[in-house]
Amino acid sequence: MGRRFPGSAGGGGGGGGGLPGEFNKIELFWHPGTVTWEKPAGLKDGSRILVHVWGAGGAGSYENYDNSRGGGGGGLAVKYIDAASLGATETLTIGTGATGYTGDGGTSSFGSHCSATGGNSGYSSTNNQGNTSYGIGGMGVGGDENRRGGRGGQGYYSTSNNLGGGGGGSAPAPYGLVDGFAGGSASTYGGGGGGGIGGQGGYGSYTGGGGGGSAGKGRDSSNSSYYSCGNGGPGILGPGGEGSTNYYGYASYGGGTGGPARNGKGGVILTPNNIVFGGGGGGGGTGNSISSGHSVTPGAPGGPGGGGGGLCSYTTTGYYICAGGGGALGGGGGCCQYNSAGNGGVAAGGGGGGNSNSYSGDGGHGLIIIQYKVL
Repeated sequence: MGRRFPGSAGGGGGGGGGLPGEFNKIELFWHPGTVTWEKPAGLKDGSRILVHVWGAGGAGSYENYDNSRGGGGGGLAVKYIDAASLGATETLTIGTGATGYTGDGGTSSFGSHCSATGGNSGYSSTNNQGNTSYGIGGMGVGGDENRRGGRGGQGYYSTSNNLGGGGGGSAPAPYGLVDGFAGGSASTYGGGGGGGIGGQGGYGSYTGGGGGGSAGKGRDSSNSSYYSCGNGGPGILGPGGEGSTNYYGYASYGGGTGGPARNGKGGVILTPNNIVFGGGGGGGGTGNSISSGHSVTPGAPGGPGGGGGGLCSYTTTGYYICAGGGGALGGGGGCCQYNSAGNGGVAAGGGGGGNSNSYSGDGGHGLIIIQYKVL
């Protein structure tokens, strides 16, 4: 299914594609499957359209399957196509996000003009346009710009009671200027932040790393005493979310303090001449157990273009709470044992971690955006 957004031929803005005012229509397709796209009536002879094609994201792995690596982000192909080269109809394929740790995200395509492969899952070494690494991102094919999605972050595995999940890789940002960014890596009891379109996810050890933002990387966090997690990376249109804190202390010393992880802020600019996913990364989350009590704060989701925050537990105990999911194009946060990793946003990789395939993050479905002008 798709949506058509009418717009004016007025000037574009920062991050816009094509010449200012070149286009006056934009269409999006994000449901997995095939769609028959009809060449618009009124498409001017001698004009061109601009197509963005993202493949689907790979899923994260768990436990010792490549140490709970996150899934790779889908690739991106960006292409100008002359109106005269278009058929009366074109078949659009939107790839399906991976749901298994050995699978791969599906390939998306715009007719025979260009395509983008999906990202490998965290324990898949399928040859993906010449790269057989676990959790590698997909690749654009046939575009004027062809970019690879970010690789899923490396996790950690000691035993089923002590592991850390890597964050999912991001998809590339619109217009194909750079590749996607990697998910954050993780170590003991930690969770890496999901990659954002402007920076990789933060590293997490005993704590959750911050998700990458649309304008910078997520903050690393390795803190086994005061349990303060990583902040999300900054966004173009809003800040990254704060990481959670979970410090406990004896009542005679004033007791404990804490606070929840915060979502990445910022939104989307979506006009016929300007596409911006401008969100920040989500803050990392925590879980802690002492004596007969426990406290948990889930990882926070990323804004559009931002990765989700990772999720940790300071002991072998976990409570099946969730790492942050990625915003559009942002990777899901990774998690430690007995918790759930975050799903990837559209076209991005899911986070790794947890103790079975049911608790690792799924990859996001592919995406196609078409910009053009009609009379």
